[in-house]
Amino acid sequence: MKKLLIVLLLPIISLAQKADSTIAKEKAKGYILKGDIKGLKDSTLAFLQDVQGNTVAQDYAKNGKFTLSGKSDDVSFFQLAFIGTQEMTEVFLANDHATVMGEMGKLKSATFTGAPAQTDYKSFVKGFLPLNEKLGKLIADINAEKQGTKKRDSLIAVFNGERNKLKSFTDNFLKEKSASPVSAFILYQFAKLYEENALEAKYKALQPSAKKIVFAREIERMIADAKVGEVGTIATDFTQNDTANKPVSLSSFRGKYVLVDFWASWCRPCRMENPNVLAAYNQFKDKNFTVLGVSLDKDKESWIKAIADDKLPWTHISDLQQWGNAAAKQYKIASIPANMLIDPSGKIIGKNLRGEELLAKLKETLK
Repeated sequence: MKKLLIVLLLPIISLAQKADSTIAKEKAKGYILKGDIKGLKDSTLAFLQDVQGNTVAQDYAKNGKFTLSGKSDDVSFFQLAFIGTQEMTEVFLANDHATVMGEMGKLKSATFTGAPAQTDYKSFVKGFLPLNEKLGKLIADINAEKQGTKKRDSLIAVFNGERNKLKSFTDNFLKEKSASPVSAFILYQFAKLYEENALEAKYKALQPSAKKIVFAREIERMIADAKVGEVGTIATDFTQNDTANKPVSLSSFRGKYVLVDFWASWCRPCRMENPNVLAAYNQFKDKNFTVLGVSLDKDKESWIKAIADDKLPWTHISDLQQWGNAAAKQYKIASIPANMLIDPSGKIIGKNLRGEELLAKLKETLK
């Protein structure tokens, strides 16, 4: 991969200051990417695509040259491509005035100037590719060996070592380029390699300038999603119909302590736990406490019958989608019975409280 060379031809300070002022004004108007690609046929349409696959800029080539322009509020990740060929290359642009020079058939080695984020990206790719290629080869070699052989075990050990090298390389890049939006892009791509807390810590270590890219929003969403249902967080709202087909929202219980109880008529452990929940309800219902039952039933008649048989007087809701229940999926409920205790402000203060543990928590909370 060719080195990226940025050449500044501004020998006089006064001229440099004037040029900087002009560039700043031009950048405010948007980005311009000028291309000079050898082997690019005349009238070939050159275009930039965003991450949603939308074409945001286009121009017809003449003598291998083209100009693509637009405006972006943040640093944007584009694919530079050409009609009639599947060849493309990635490019990061803010409202930069940049150039790209290269050759058809070798676009991945194209040289960009004038786009700082693209320089960071190329730097990462240069170190990443050989490490990734080595891991790919090791995976192929491991898969070719039979389970339990010494050679396979040895290859796995080598693979783990190389994977650690890749992780260290990535971590060092994130640390050294904490101000670059490319770091947010890379962190998003490698998010699954990190535990939730580690991902959040690495994201918080990035500087504000690194977060001016759409991938930062995605990381924030991932961090927020991972925290849904955690003790100490605000319970996210949901709405489902009650037994009379009237919509009921969790947020309608704000101002009360509410135990959100995930259960189902077909769940024997749930039915065995219902008397404990009922006892807690009867003991604390006059102390600003109630229960909201969320059923993972599919058959409405069975659901309503179980409510009557177990004498459960609180509000019950369900979308009758069994394990596809939207609220259960939202809170990552993998087994039932399950519950969460929410305070009047909407904060989750307890989870999976059963029997005496539930009573003890309510006694402690509702003094």
